[in-house]
Amino acid sequence: MKPVRLNDIAEHLDCIMDGWKMYYNKKTGKITEVQVEYLGIAEESEEEDDFSGYDQWEQEAIKEAIDIIENEDDYIRLPDEYDIHEYSIMQDFCYSIEDEQLNNKLCNAISGRGAFRRFKDAMIRYDLEDSWYAYKYQSLRKIVQDWCKFNNIPWIPGT
Repeated sequence: MKPVRLNDIAEHLDCIMDGWKMYYNKKTGKITEVQVEYLGIAEESEEEDDFSGYDQWEQEAIKEAIDIIENEDDYIRLPDEYDIHEYSIMQDFCYSIEDEQLNNKLCNAISGRGAFRRFKDAMIRYDLEDSWYAYKYQSLRKIVQDWCKFNNIPWIPGT
């Protein structure tokens, strides 16, 4: 099995979107991103199905999804937004701030509805963007490292 670069997978996880799944191909080391919609089509498809009614890029996406379904032993699903819990990462970041007054302001910013927007505004207001992105990136790297351990995938720690 090819080793993965923690940074490469962390960057993929940082860009994850609703409605998408990412898979690691154990044989090639390639990461494949596919929309859940096309995975559903692939699961329902038969060998004789004609996908010519789809745009070319959609046909390619369906083919990738079919490959994932048909060769599921070659693929491992990467963590998704539900596995990552970005809110928890934000909360941990807030608690990591040693300045008690700033810590309280950040904790208040993430409570209730609109927490993500208020958190982003607070990062800008208190000039913490660089600190936040570094913290988030390290958290994602830890998630990737745990994922690698769980799936017995060798990894390369550096860039």
